[in-house]
Amino acid sequence: MIETLVDLSTKQSEEAAKRLGEAIRLSEQAQQKLNLLESYREEYVAQLQHKLRQGLTAADHLNFLGFIKNLDLAVEQQTRALAASRLGVESQRSHWQLCERKRLSFDTLSRRALQGALHKENQRDQKQTDEQAARRRPRP
Repeated sequence: MIETLVDLSTKQSEEAAKRLGEAIRLSEQAQQKLNLLESYREEYVAQLQHKLRQGLTAADHLNFLGFIKNLDLAVEQQTRALAASRLGVESQRSHWQLCERKRLSFDTLSRRALQGALHKENQRDQKQTDEQAARRRPRP
């Protein structure tokens, strides 16, 4: 019975660890995407400043500003997505920790049960040995 619980809790913990790993991977991807968007925005702003020094038509200036605004929106959306993915990581981490505590508890119970059974077996063996030794002794 206890071994079944140990096996089940081990499988649950392994599944939770996989889900945590996937959540971490997705969060890392969200961070990379945010970094890329921010980098792209910085490059585009630098291009705008360079073009402004060289001379830029009003239409081109408006196009640059519109594109930067779109990039700002994308950065904002990705920042929210990253925050959500980090919450997902924390949720999965908490779930895995709960599963791991349960697994360790069942494992401890299993070891204690095994130790108790071994102790009883050793006592039984010692009793048999004592009885055999008592039968072999000559009686006065």
